[in-house]
Amino acid sequence: MDLSLWPADAGVASSSEAFDQVLASSSEQLLADDTEQVTQLLDTLRAKGGGVIDLVVDNAGFELCTDLLLADHLVGSGAAKCVRFRVKHHPTFVSDALERDVDAHIAELAKGDGAAASVAKRWGERRASGEFACVADTYWAMPYALWDVPETLYDHLRDSSSLIIVKGDANYRRALGDRPWPLDAPFADVCSYAPAPLLCLRTLKAELGCGMAKQGTDRAASSDETWLTDGRWGVVHFSPAADE
Repeated sequence: MDLSLWPADAGVASSSEAFDQVLASSSEQLLADDTEQVTQLLDTLRAKGGGVIDLVVDNAGFELCTDLLLADHLVGSGAAKCVRFRVKHHPTFVSDALERDVDAHIAELAKGDGAAASVAKRWGERRASGEFACVADTYWAMPYALWDVPETLYDHLRDSSSLIIVKGDANYRRALGDRPWPLDAPFADVCSYAPAPLLCLRTLKAELGCGMAKQGTDRAASSDETWLTDGRWGVVHFSPAADE
């Protein structure tokens, strides 16, 4: 999950050395980490033969490549029978990932004979088999809170999704309704409306959040005056489905 969490930082994507440094210190920069709960859910899905996991993607480019790696692991490990990439119907920002970006990234990386090409060719096979699916919905480009998701989409996710993974700061703010929750308000309480188990991978780039213990936020604030907005700090938040 670290691979998919941190690449939203443009500095991380600038070189492999910068990315390696961020990954090495990732645990120190996490202000909330529900990885253990996520691992338990993935183990349960694996034992059942795999589930359907929805990945709400954010940006094209390096970040989308790491999302593809995450999806590849989920399918390859048996946790998912299918990963549905919830892409934008149309771009709100120039970097927003569309279905054609998913296919273009795979096609470009598949050129050549190196390790990246080998992995990308496997992604292409997963696309062809339906293990990787792209679903575009106008909702993801609209300024609505996640609890205001259209009823048909809510019901679809409730009835078919084993886990919803939300990427990016804008989508995280959507999950919180863009409201100024107390920073230590439990994420599972804030997102108790979720139609399926919800995992948010977010680097902090806006002055709101939740689910972060005061000890951690005090530590961040004491060493970094712009900690809420500079993308150096992150969270891995998990909430069970509304009926659990």
